[in-house]
Amino acid sequence: MILRSKVSFALALALSFLLITWCWHSSPSASSKPPYRLFESSSPLPSTQYAIATFLTGQATNDDSYFVATRVLTHQLLHAPATRCNSSSTSFLVLCSQDVSTEQKEILRKDGATVVEVQDVPLNWWIYSGVQRWKEQFTKLRVFEMTEYKRILFIDADTLITGHLGDIFDEPEVNTLAPTLSSRKEQMRKDESPFPTQWLFAARSDNQFTGEREHSTPPLQTPSFSAGFFLVAPDKEMYQHLLAVMSHFHRFDPFTMEQSLLNYVFRREGAMPWRELHWKWSATWPNEKDLDMGVASLHEKLWNTGPQRLQNIWKNRKDEMIRFQEERRVNAVT
Repeated sequence: MILRSKVSFALALALSFLLITWCWHSSPSASSKPPYRLFESSSPLPSTQYAIATFLTGQATNDDSYFVATRVLTHQLLHAPATRCNSSSTSFLVLCSQDVSTEQKEILRKDGATVVEVQDVPLNWWIYSGVQRWKEQFTKLRVFEMTEYKRILFIDADTLITGHLGDIFDEPEVNTLAPTLSSRKEQMRKDESPFPTQWLFAARSDNQFTGEREHSTPPLQTPSFSAGFFLVAPDKEMYQHLLAVMSHFHRFDPFTMEQSLLNYVFRREGAMPWRELHWKWSATWPNEKDLDMGVASLHEKLWNTGPQRLQNIWKNRKDEMIRFQEERRVNAVT
């Protein structure tokens, strides 16, 4: 009987030790690496209040258009005098999926970008699209986990910058969090995990629904936004809510992937309706009037489509980037 008690005590002691050890290693103080980052990712993030982030996927083909576009965006936000951000208050991050090559990540670091290697967001079996590379697009949702920052502005890489985006963090629409609307209980499905009590998600209406290239400027507001330009207050509870929604079959249309998910979660009639940013911050389906009226960012694959005037400007920015980086390389050698 005594022997059995001693064995039971030893087992209980061992289990307690294992539990304490596991909890210590799982606690934030035990490791400085956030859970969204890859195991081999070790570089610290810049310590600023705000961040502008973009996302680069591993390309399934030999097309390097988005890699080049990411370099051009980096140049515009970090080095070009007319569009660069204040580095003391705003960081520029390039989130890279697991399939981005080591060579490309190193080039981006040399360009001055902060490369953040993140784990791909796991997809449920029913989420698919005819465009192979779109399967990685959900990885941009990792910005919701990046609570190191007070606010993050996400921008797709295929964007021409024409003004100073750092001022967007001073806008009244993004300075305060919004409460979840408990009055809309019929919109709060219990199988989607608890709703955050407060949150921030702001975006721009998508001009696809107001004439595409023929949209007016200023444009009309629409029920849907583009997921190529949005601003969030990072919140891990919100990230978990997004994952919960993804677990339900056809809760949103999977064809346009994360854009459909975000438009569902932050739908205007829902409990967390998205906030409309001022039209001068971004335009989809951009035209020349958007440029003339001072829209600060134009979202389009301008290396092969869009108005010729805008294409010419983007190509000039690309040439500026190449010359700038070549001069930096030569100066570093000499």
